[in-house]
Amino acid sequence: MSGTTTDPTGSALLRSTRVLTLVAALCLAVQLFGNLYEELVSNVAVLARPQPGEAVGALDAGSPLYYYLPWAPVGVILVAVLAHRMAVRGAPGWVVRRLRLALAALAVAVAAKALLISSVNPRFRDPAEEAATLRELAVVWAGVNGVAIVAVAVALTLLLSWRARVADHGVSGPARPAAPLVGVSAPSS
Repeated sequence: MSGTTTDPTGSALLRSTRVLTLVAALCLAVQLFGNLYEELVSNVAVLARPQPGEAVGALDAGSPLYYYLPWAPVGVILVAVLAHRMAVRGAPGWVVRRLRLALAALAVAVAAKALLISSVNPRFRDPAEEAATLRELAVVWAGVNGVAIVAVAVALTLLLSWRARVADHGVSGPARPAAPLVGVSAPSS
């Protein structure tokens, strides 16, 4: 489907991707909320009162892993499926680029969380770790998790923004005004 010739308004493109985009956006929103919760609640608690060995084990009841497991992978997969479908169906290049950028942002988020899970979180569970070290690790954790937060927010924005642009302007997008010439005044009307 060529978005500019057979469907200039983009309504068919929007209809055919509505459910997939909605479910992907919900998964990313849940992931974003979880990252924000960890940043603002869990990590602040460690900064305020570090308790060596108090963190829940990766596979124990109450582990954040169980919160992320269904949503994060499904969200990444759905964005990948959507990007692939759009490319195969001949969607406008700018739509495909936004979805691929969303996928790249999600890859950054996944890498950030993998780094935290593999190298920082085990030290929070170690009862022999010192409280001062846990504070330092909490600062590192906040920075890396902040990268994940921004990356998921960017992915969610890219996932939804192409739909808003198509809904407002069709698949060809808004006409962009020419850049004004420097030093030339605009004619008065």
